[in-house]
Amino acid sequence: MGYASRVSQDHGFPGVVGHARVTDMLSRAIERQRLHHGLVFSGPRGIGKATLARGLACALICDVAPARGCGSCDACRRLLSGRHTDLRRLEGQGKTNTIAAEPAREVALRSQHAPFEARAHLIIIDPADRMHPRAAAALLKSIEEPSAGVYWTLIGANRSDILDTILSRCMTIPLEGLSLADTRAVVLAELARDSAGDPIDDARRELAISLADGSPGVALELLRDPSLEPTRELLAATLRALELGPPAVFSGERSPLWSAWNTAVLATADPSAAPDDGDDDEDEVVVVKSKRKPKKAKKSKKSKSDSKASPGRQRAMAGRLAELWLLHLRELLLGREGLHGMPRLHTDSATASHMQSIQQFQTNLARNPNVRLNFEQLLLSLGG
Repeated sequence: MGYASRVSQDHGFPGVVGHARVTDMLSRAIERQRLHHGLVFSGPRGIGKATLARGLACALICDVAPARGCGSCDACRRLLSGRHTDLRRLEGQGKTNTIAAEPAREVALRSQHAPFEARAHLIIIDPADRMHPRAAAALLKSIEEPSAGVYWTLIGANRSDILDTILSRCMTIPLEGLSLADTRAVVLAELARDSAGDPIDDARRELAISLADGSPGVALELLRDPSLEPTRELLAATLRALELGPPAVFSGERSPLWSAWNTAVLATADPSAAPDDGDDDEDEVVVVKSKRKPKKAKKSKKSKSDSKASPGRQRAMAGRLAELWLLHLRELLLGREGLHGMPRLHTDSATASHMQSIQQFQTNLARNPNVRLNFEQLLLSLGG
């Protein structure tokens, strides 16, 4: 996710807020014609990695401010809006946001004939840590032996999920979160552009910014997520249940904990509702026609409310709950108040221990299909 913002010729690439050390390093490399042909921008989501990649394209191509980019010439405007022929994006598809093999092959083939109108051609792969193995294999040779003037920028939150053979041919540049002031600047700029959105009070905005840990993208997600308030209420009910012990956890559907759980689940968007344009496995499907008449599908006995509480919706809600919980605990470790109205743990050691358990809970969400059971196990482990 990228965000346009203030442009400074002296302190960064067009549209980029923060990351001054990285932009200075890249600018010097361009000036010396020593820029590595393959770069990996790794770091937390929502900190402007894609924006940095577009700014790098301006620095490579702009004639007005070489090695920096002016942000206002025709080439920069086209690059920043994604309409330049020498900027190509290879993006994930479908529910899983996976980069498939066929688009990767097309990009690899096209790169052999680049640049097209400028002196450089930049290919952005986002998310590079969600490439299908066949897609990675299709790109490997092109990244290893690029055409003159062709640069590859791989973007990913999890560097370890990028194929080792590709990583070995690239230069990894770790990126950190923005400062509180820069995070606020990006969020304010985005909210100012979103004139159609509902007004957001200053207190909620500042809370989201402080909890986002230097990620404007996370702050904006928190502000715009309709499930935020129900999930916050569930977190409060969870912490109160931990104080009361097992009876509060196993006290039935009408208890405060499980009432809040059901409300938060129903307020969360179902990830499975999104169209799936990609194919994770890319296996060939053979359809065999049968002479028999197809059997009529049995009517589902599930109620409408049951369908709304699908495993995917529960998993999405539990993931957001874990994020809020970790953000709350991190604030406590930093000596701040955390989320308003939440019961507070008494010691830093207990806070750190809880953070480890919640991180394990996040990992288990992808493995254990029974989300609620996984959540109950987390509560029992924390209350032990």
